[in-house]
Amino acid sequence: MKSEYGNHTKDKVIYSLYAILFDLGLSPSNKGTIYLKELIEYIIFNHLYDHAYKEILEQFAEENNYDLRKLQSNIKNAIYRLDTSKAEKNFEKYFSIEFDTYYLSPNKFVSLIVLILRS
Repeated sequence: MKSEYGNHTKDKVIYSLYAILFDLGLSPSNKGTIYLKELIEYIIFNHLYDHAYKEILEQFAEENNYDLRKLQSNIKNAIYRLDTSKAEKNFEKYFSIEFDTYYLSPNKFVSLIVLILRS
């Protein structure tokens, strides 16, 4: 799928995404954080807003030649190991909702970030 975004818009989304992920307590050196960033970019640039998370993940893994199980495991571990004090501090800033561990499943976490970057 080809992206309809120009380089300027793409660069802005990528920069914003890094800032958001780090503000929410994810580690910049964690492989899962890198996969998460790539997955969110993939969803946004390919307009996959109405697709199921599992379907997107499978497609993303196949197109990038990633092992699906490792991809799932790394993303899940990155989210579960985030710095909760940073997340609690910045969650409402980005999502306008109070922090709750309910949102720390990969599906819900990705959906929240995609929603704020989409608009």
